[in-house]
Order: sequence, then C-alpha cells, then structure tokens
Amino acid sequence: MEKLKILYVDDEKPNLINFTVSMQRHFLIFTAASGVEALAVFKDNPDISVVVADQRMPGMTGVELLSRIREQDPDVVRIILTAYTEIKDILDSINRGKIYHYLVKPWDEGELLQLLRKAGETYLLTRENSRLLTELDEKNRLLEADIAKRKRIEAILLRRDMILAAVNDMARSLLLNADWQAHIEGLIGRMGLVLGVNRVHILKHSADEQGELMLEPVFRWINSDGIPAQGLESAPVISYRDKGFDRCQALFARGELLYGNTKDFAEQEVKDYLNRFQIKSIALAPIMMEKSCWGVVTFADCLNEREWPAAELDALKTAASLIGTAILRENAEQSLAAHRAQLTHAGRLTALGEMASGLGHEIYQPLTIINLGAETCKSYFDRHDPHCPEAEASEEMLANVRKVTGIVNSMRSFSRASSGDWKRISLVSPLREAMTFFSEQFRIHMIEYSEAISADLPLVKTDGQKFEQIVVNLLSNARYAVDKKQEKDAGLVKKITVSLRHETITDQEFINLQFKKKETTSDRIIIFEVTDNGIGMSPEVRNRCLEPFFTTKEVGEGTGLGLSVTLGIIRELNFQLDIHSREGEGSTFRVIIPVDVDG
Repeated sequence: MEKLKILYVDDEKPNLINFTVSMQRHFLIFTAASGVEALAVFKDNPDISVVVADQRMPGMTGVELLSRIREQDPDVVRIILTAYTEIKDILDSINRGKIYHYLVKPWDEGELLQLLRKAGETYLLTRENSRLLTELDEKNRLLEADIAKRKRIEAILLRRDMILAAVNDMARSLLLNADWQAHIEGLIGRMGLVLGVNRVHILKHSADEQGELMLEPVFRWINSDGIPAQGLESAPVISYRDKGFDRCQALFARGELLYGNTKDFAEQEVKDYLNRFQIKSIALAPIMMEKSCWGVVTFADCLNEREWPAAELDALKTAASLIGTAILRENAEQSLAAHRAQLTHAGRLTALGEMASGLGHEIYQPLTIINLGAETCKSYFDRHDPHCPEAEASEEMLANVRKVTGIVNSMRSFSRASSGDWKRISLVSPLREAMTFFSEQFRIHMIEYSEAISADLPLVKTDGQKFEQIVVNLLSNARYAVDKKQEKDAGLVKKITVSLRHETITDQEFINLQFKKKETTSDRIIIFEVTDNGIGMSPEVRNRCLEPFFTTKEVGEGTGLGLSVTLGIIRELNFQLDIHSREGEGSTFRVIIPVDVDG
C-alpha cells in the first residue's frame, strides 16, 4: 500500500527536521517553512491527505493556511500543532479552519503517529465516501436519463403508431374510393394533428401564360390555435422563377423531400416567403405521378422550430405517394371512359370510310345520267341559241358534275388502303387532292386560306396517299382550332396558311434532325407547314397532344387519335414533326421531309 502524503508546515527548521525524521518511515513527508510555500507544495501535490501546521507563523497563521486549503479540497484532514494554548487560537482554528485535531507542542511521537494514522484513515474514508456518493449520483443520473429516454422512446413509438394509423387510414380511403378529393381534407387534417403541425397544404403544378411552372393551392387544413394572424392567410400561387425557388423545383422533380427550420434555409427568398406566413419549420413532399411531379404537399409548424425524424419524413413521403396514386387512378379511369367513347366514335368513322367506296359507285350512276342530260341540252342550245340562259345553265350543270366527280374520286382514293408503293412524286399533287375536301368547308366557315408553294420543289420518293392523310389531319385540326377561337372572340378573322418549300441545310443542322439519314439523302429538305391563328395549346397540352386518345375536344367531337396517327405516319415515312404553339395565339405544325440526291 502506498504511503499517505503528509504536509508539515512550521517556520522553525528544527521542528521540520524532527517531524520528518520521526514520521518518514510511516508516511511520505512534505515540508514547508511558511503558508505561501505550503500552498505551492499543495498545488503541486493535490493528493496530500493530511496537513499539519504550526499556528503562529510570519505572514500567514496556521488557521489561515488551513482555511485556504479547505477551500481547495475539503476532504484533506487538517491538524494544528503549536506551543501556544490560548483559547482564542483554539476557537479560531475550530471555527475558521474546521480542523480535525489541535495538538500542543512538544508532541509525543507515539501519540502523534497514532493521530496521523487516524487522520489518514479519516481521509481515506472520506474519499471513499465521496467516491461512493459520486458513483451513486452518476448511477442516479444515468437512471434518470434512462427513464427519460424510455419516456421519449415511448412517446416516439406512440407518435409513430398514430402516424402509421393516419397513413393507413389515408391509404384505405384514397385507394378504395374513386372520388379522392371528397376525402382529402379530412385525411390531411388528421395527418396535421398527429404530426403536431399547424398548416397542411396541397399545391398543384400549373403553367402561366409564359409557360413558367407555378404552384397553385387546391386543398388546405389549418389548426388555428395560437397561430398569428399572418399564419391564417391562404397560400398564394407561387412562381418558382419569380420566388427564386429553383433548387426546390429541382428537388421536387427528382421526388426528393425538402424540410427544415426557416432560419436554416440557404435561400433568402425562401426565408422571406416562410416568414411572411409566420412559419417556423416546414416539410414539403412532392406528389409524384410515375416519374412526373403533379404538385407538393406541405406540413408547416407556425409556433415552434422542430426536428423532422426519419419516421415522420417517411410518413410524409408515403402520404404524398398515396395522393399521387389516387390522382393517377382518377386520371386513368377518366381516360378509360373517354377512350371507350372515342373508340366507339372511331368505329363509326371506320365504318363511314368503308362505305365511301360503295357510296362513290352509287353516286356515279345518277351523275352519269345527269352529265349525259346536261351535255345533250348544251349541244342543243349550242346549235340554236348558244348565249341563252338555258345554255349557260347547261354549262354550269356540267361544271358541277365534274366537281362532284372530283370529290367522289378523292373520297374513294383517301378511304382506300395504301398500296405501300413508294413513288417519286411532287408533294403538290397530294396537297391538291386534300384541298378538295377543304376548299368548300373553308369558304362556308369564312376561313381565310392562303398557301405559299415553291415552284421548283424537288420530287420525293414516298407514299403519296399517306402524305395526303397527313395534310388532311393537320388541316382538320387547324379548322377546329380557329372555329373554337371564334367562339371566344366573335370578331376574329379566321386564318389558315399552308406552306410548302425546300431548303439546303448544313451538316451540323442535319445532325439536329430526327429522321434517319441514308446514303442517298441529300443536303436538301422540304418543309410542309400548316399555321393557324386558333386557340393554341398550353405547355401541358402541347406535351401530351401526340398521345393516343388524348384530346381537349368534347366527347363526340374527336377521337384523340388524329395527331397520334399523323405522328405514326410521319415516322413511317421517315419525316419529322415539329410543333410550335402558344395558348390563345395559334399553332404551327411543321413536317420536315428529306430529299434524295436524285430528287
């Protein structure tokens, strides 16, 4: 066992020597000749267990020294050893120094040894007791921390169970009911309550007149308890670009969540927006429909900053996913119903096309009789009175018979299945055939039609009948667009323009084109354009207009197949289709056609 350390302080050197010689066999002795020196020794040896000090020393008394040592370490056993026995010194040492013992010089070595040993035991017991108390305090602290941790875990588990129950209820309601919008406000309200937030919003993506992406509020739930007045305001339409929310838009497009306390957001624009509505903390989950972002659901705390645990974020993402699934199903059901109606209409059109050939045959017979009669009349009047009104009527009858015959021939040709025989032709010919159907329609509907056709168009090896179908479909869409625009603007002068021209392009420009370049393909292209000043298309409609069965027309007005069929023909003929359109301003459909070297 290591010897206990004892510090003896006395201003008389013989006393220091005698003490050391007497006690060094039993203890590790340190000595000091003054209070100042003793404090320095104690500082360098903080594990000294007993301090024995003379009372009367120059500069600092023993009681003063022991009082200061007691302040530094109250466990150190303190003893006064002095030749003076005044009652004042004794009381002072007891009251100020809190000494363990008061011993009068000269000391008895045996008595002193016994006293020092007891003092050492007292020191060790005190230290052990302090250690045990410290250990007990630490155990109590750990126990309290463990209890607090258990309570937090229980609270987290309870909160998690409540969140899971809310998510499960949302899943059941959204997936089992066709009309998700009838249930959504109650469902997001329950989510808001279990998450302890004040505001829940569902915002839908839309586009402004310039095609910029916007967030438009469609549903909301607010717990108004304690929320400042600003926090009760309805969320406005948000422009990503105007608000500087570009990073948010990129995250949502990838299906990632955005969350945190308002003060921690890097973008000042985001902070300003959230502060406007007194939002302290927020989590935003994108509502995904397959790979596209339909909108965002937001959960905002207007009273407190907070952490967003992984379990809560998972629940928010699941809730957003469920909403996306409900929207996707609703769209699918609506699309299916529209497809059924469109297929029925398409079947009627198919039957009509099949009837066209037979009708042409039936019409030809009376046309032949009318034509013969008109020719007989004209021949008679030419002989007798060529300038009479009857002669002019006969001539007009013959002209109209030729016109009807041309229309019937065009109908029969258009309805006949393509032979698949590609020939080198001028595209002006199928354009003229297609215009047979539309010239009179444009006149009746008061549509100003103009065309610009280059005189020196190169020949193109293609299927002329299929190109004619492309022209018919594009002109039909253009006529519908201008008619719809006039319903909103009665003073509109409806215009449709057709352009057919050729250009020479560079190799770099050719790389940007989508059709396949063959060994015989030249550096020339033909461009066929149909331009109208009709209703135009929004970015959303523009992105979907080529999908099969997608249509903005009323049921019965269209099948939603025209443009998708047109695109299929264009790709089959190795052409390219470009579409330029602005809502309310009209559209241009451009077909780019490669020309062979010998074209």
